[in-house]
Amino acid sequence: MRRRRQSAVYSPGGCGCGLLLLPVIAVSIGVMFVLAGLAAAALVLFITAIGVTIWLYRSREQRRADGKTNVEWIAFLVIAYLLSISYLAFFILLVVSTFTGESVTVG
Repeated sequence: MRRRRQSAVYSPGGCGCGLLLLPVIAVSIGVMFVLAGLAAAALVLFITAIGVTIWLYRSREQRRADGKTNVEWIAFLVIAYLLSISYLAFFILLVVSTFTGESVTVG
């Protein structure tokens, strides 16, 4: 009687450990894309805040003549700069620590 050979999935470790790690790898790739998307959104917010700052600076005399205040715009700019700069700094430190293999701390 001849035995049938069963096909087996081999991993570099010689066991099924590679198959067990596939969900972890898939989740880490998803997290990477989420962080990259947040960094892109922070960059867009930062560029928008710079544009609004320039627009407010150029139109300050006209806005003063019209009696308009800049309180809402200033509140938007403070929030936009704080959110975008803090996340961009976090993302840059994350990328640096990823490629150097060392923990990067501020302070």
